[in-house]
Amino acid sequence: MNQTYRKRNSTAFTLVSYFALGAGLFLFCLGVYNDNWELNVKGYYLLCMVLITISCILMQKVVRDNSEDKEMRLENPRHRMRNTAAFTGMAIAGLVIGYAMFFIGLYNAPFQLNVKGYYIAVILLISYSAIGVQKVTRDNAEDKEILAEQEARREFHQG
Repeated sequence: MNQTYRKRNSTAFTLVSYFALGAGLFLFCLGVYNDNWELNVKGYYLLCMVLITISCILMQKVVRDNSEDKEMRLENPRHRMRNTAAFTGMAIAGLVIGYAMFFIGLYNAPFQLNVKGYYIAVILLISYSAIGVQKVTRDNAEDKEILAEQEARREFHQG
């Protein structure tokens, strides 16, 4: 049994994931900075962006944890779930509240349609890339452990 484990994400995919998140955050902040809004309005949209970003990362973690835990429970019914139902509910609520705040604020704002479209596009870029970055970060950490373990076994059998 001489199987080798392949990493799930290429270096290019990892870099593109981080670049997309950085670009989205930069573009959102650049748009807020350059608009002639009052400071409280700028703060509101920045707060929405932060809440949505953090909630997307948290939701990806919760969904993946719950999925993995359900599989492990099939093998071992005594396996302890990493997330409680309350924590999962709070993650969902955070994401729903973040998007609701953002879209309700944007809907009621006196901005031109192209400005609203810009912010919607950028917040969707941020959302998707935040999920991607969390996935890539977790995959890469797990892959590193698996590859190190595989290398240690290889050295043990050769030595």
